[in-house]
Amino acid sequence: VHTRFIVQHLPLTTLFKRFQNLSKHLTDTKSDTEDCEKAYHIFLRELATYKLNLSKAAVALNTVDRETEMCESSRKEIERKIEATRKELTSLKEELTEEQIQRSHREEYVALAKLINQLPTRKDTKGKIDAVEKELEALLKEQESIETEMTEKRKQFALFFHSLSKLQESFDASK
Repeated sequence: VHTRFIVQHLPLTTLFKRFQNLSKHLTDTKSDTEDCEKAYHIFLRELATYKLNLSKAAVALNTVDRETEMCESSRKEIERKIEATRKELTSLKEELTEEQIQRSHREEYVALAKLINQLPTRKDTKGKIDAVEKELEALLKEQESIETEMTEKRKQFALFFHSLSKLQESFDASK
């Protein structure tokens, strides 16, 4: 109350002046009852006005408190939504990274599949390998037979030259 007087709270100052006026009329012996009643009614009217102002202030304070609570709950709700959005964003970033990795793996798979599809099938390759092995086996047999024949021809030529040389010797000896 003292602080309100210092800061010149007008309704309280006016109420206090009315109270002093009533007090003066009541203590003054020269005042008649009519003046006292008039001062009393003025004081009551001022007191009612002050009570009305206090109740208005109380209502305004309650309204401000409710609005503050609503703002605080709204702020908390917004913070909760922001946090949820951050978590969702983090989750979506991780999901995006996973999807990008899977996409690169799929692209790599498709490229390898195209490359593999350009090559002959395993059955065709196995058939070609078997044919080449058979051909190789036939060539090896042919080589062996040619070598055997060559060896035989060498022996025959060696025998021929040996016989020729013996004939020549015998021819030279008979001459």
